[in-house]
Amino acid sequence: MLIFSFQLNAQKLKFKIDGLSDTTIFLARYLGDRLYYADTANSKAGTVEFSKESYPGGVYALICPGPKYFEFLMGDKEIEMETSINSFIPNMKVKKSLENKLFYSYIQFINTKKNEAERFKKEGAKEKLANLDKEVKAFQKKIVIENKDMLISKILNMSIDPVIPDEISGNDTLKYKFYIEHFWDNIDLSDERIVHSPVYHNKLNYFFKKLLIQHPDTICNYAHKVVDQIKEGTDLFKYTVHFITYNFETSKIMGMDAVFVCMAQSYYCPADNSKAYWLKKEKLVELCDKANNLEPLLVGKYAPRVILADTSEKKWINFYDLPQKYNLLIFWDPDCGHCKKEMPKLKKLYAELKAKNIDIEFIGIGTNLENEKWIKFVKENELPWLNISDFPDANKNPKKYLYDLRVTDLASLNFRKTYDIFSTPQIYLLDENKKIIGKKLDALTLGDLIQRVEKIELPYVEVLKAAKKEKEKEKEKAE
Repeated sequence: MLIFSFQLNAQKLKFKIDGLSDTTIFLARYLGDRLYYADTANSKAGTVEFSKESYPGGVYALICPGPKYFEFLMGDKEIEMETSINSFIPNMKVKKSLENKLFYSYIQFINTKKNEAERFKKEGAKEKLANLDKEVKAFQKKIVIENKDMLISKILNMSIDPVIPDEISGNDTLKYKFYIEHFWDNIDLSDERIVHSPVYHNKLNYFFKKLLIQHPDTICNYAHKVVDQIKEGTDLFKYTVHFITYNFETSKIMGMDAVFVCMAQSYYCPADNSKAYWLKKEKLVELCDKANNLEPLLVGKYAPRVILADTSEKKWINFYDLPQKYNLLIFWDPDCGHCKKEMPKLKKLYAELKAKNIDIEFIGIGTNLENEKWIKFVKENELPWLNISDFPDANKNPKKYLYDLRVTDLASLNFRKTYDIFSTPQIYLLDENKKIIGKKLDALTLGDLIQRVEKIELPYVEVLKAAKKEKEKEKEKAE
């Protein structure tokens, strides 16, 4: 618990709140769009005071029982504010702190204008709404221009969109390009305080996840443009790098792992000379290993060659020798429950693709180190495609197959590492040049992808979609 200090140079915060009981009060600071506790103090007779040598700049919140809270800006050496527990904003009076006087004058102005806007909307008064919008923007700009170095100015400026030049206003393509190129003009990436505001998080989220075309090359290009303007070693640098890396590492959009790889290579790796100061070396090593393993498996890369034996353990197959327009690599394990569910679906899809004369071959690759179960499953379920795997003798006596018989290579015998097989099934679609054009597929997403690239209709895809919808409905009912 913080004991109030009367140091002469300390930063002092004082809040008087009518109706506030004697209790513990929390001071919280934003990082991105979330609040984190920064300090505590006890209220007495409706007054609570905090003091430290210095509080980092940003948007803070005073959290009272309820929980109820109001926000304020940390910037001035001394801050004094008064309000009521029942209605924070309308009753707010800023006694000391120019920054917060401006902040609350803006909040109260906006709240008033929101009421006017609602009335104009009901009346259908479009001209009045347009004039109101101009009035609000003019108020924002006035604060920004007159208080350039203050945090309030930086926050308000972030909310001002780039102005589209009249000469391109009628061309949607040029407007979009201009908007993207100038999106960051009003965001001061040299001021690390902005990361302690939810406005920055919202701008970052909108730009990378909604505004940009969701293509890894595009995202990586703009990620570098943004991050490279930020000073290393700051919370702003850490938050921005982590936000982009994590969001695209976990993206459900196929191919977005390429963003994770480019971010890892630029800002996390090598582990011995990393810019990611917030991670311990063992975590950095782990992350860099993951990025290095993923890089050769990205969409657009040539699939690593695999030469393995079929169920006879005598005939060795190199999928690079196959002539089909498409190859589908299916890494699976007979002990994997999800694999057992997916194989019958893939079998039906395979039959439909063949019936449609799609030039494709599936290559099922068993990942179980003991081949007996895999061979039994292949035969009992009559899997109609090529089925290959390693087998115990090939793993126990690799020299025999690598150098004496020369039927395979080391990368093939180590295919689990080569293809980063940490879970099954793992499914890759390759084009005629053996380049990866799809990954992390299942029967439904595979069928959808082939429908698009071949411009055909596959009735079984609709069956899979209907089954998926039904399963989602059952899950919703259960919840």
